[in-house]
Amino acid sequence: MTASGKLGPVLLGTGLLMAATALPLGAQTASANGDTRQPAIQLVRDVVYNEAQDRERDSHWEYRSDFATPEKRVLREQVETNEGPVFRMMELNGVPLNDAQQAQEERRIEGYIHDPAQVARIARAHEDDENRVATTLRLLPQALLFDYLPSSNEEVAVLAFRPNPAFNPPTYEARLIHTLTGTVTVNVRQKRMVDMRGTVAERVDFGYGILGHVEKGGNFEIHRRPVNAAHWKTDLVDVHLQGKVLLLKTVSKDEREARSDFRPVPGGTTLAEAKDMLDAATSEAMDASMSPAGQARLVAGSQ
Repeated sequence: MTASGKLGPVLLGTGLLMAATALPLGAQTASANGDTRQPAIQLVRDVVYNEAQDRERDSHWEYRSDFATPEKRVLREQVETNEGPVFRMMELNGVPLNDAQQAQEERRIEGYIHDPAQVARIARAHEDDENRVATTLRLLPQALLFDYLPSSNEEVAVLAFRPNPAFNPPTYEARLIHTLTGTVTVNVRQKRMVDMRGTVAERVDFGYGILGHVEKGGNFEIHRRPVNAAHWKTDLVDVHLQGKVLLLKTVSKDEREARSDFRPVPGGTTLAEAKDMLDAATSEAMDASMSPAGQARLVAGSQ
């Protein structure tokens, strides 16, 4: 896992991690049976437009990240800046870092923020992810068909999606997206994605299986929420994919990241200032861990 904390290119859901201000509702179309909802595909196009537009807006945040794989669980604090993200690990497998581990984290962060080459490398990787996000978003209304499902909540619309048989995937990524079935939940007033859950409905072979494949049955979930009146952020990414790529390299994306406690980061914050913010958050967390509730959580995490 890199310093940016990204989950990798196989995770098509990262294309939906953007935050943006909402645009006005478009005109709705009445159907023959009196349904005043706009066509499902148009709603999806509006959502995709709003999510893509947010990529053009400067919005950086500090938040708590709880990242888990079958091998380990890491709690960390992360700060986004114009120069890229920086994070500090706070707990490993439910236990706060000991003195030696904290010293190692301090050296890692200091080395990172003072290494222009490493910062540039992470920035390029982040930009690559952003470009992949845009591509994924643009493909959704083309690769999939959408239908309204019943919903008791008037604030949201739940849409089922399935592969569009008329779509001819131009890339390997598009072929993977084209196999998805699942649901997407949309805030109908702001036209923003709240939740997306998908399953790989059939095995995907790359280069007739010579270059690799992704197994049938893989699944993912992405959940988003508003963090203030203008911005949305992703607070859950849960991915379970299996397969092989490049002949013998196994693809195993079995990861879950929950994000919480979002706080806006002032524009122009430097990496050094971001480190100060991480230091302050760590001190607050250590003070909280000394409380009776924190001690109880520590004992539970070590068992």
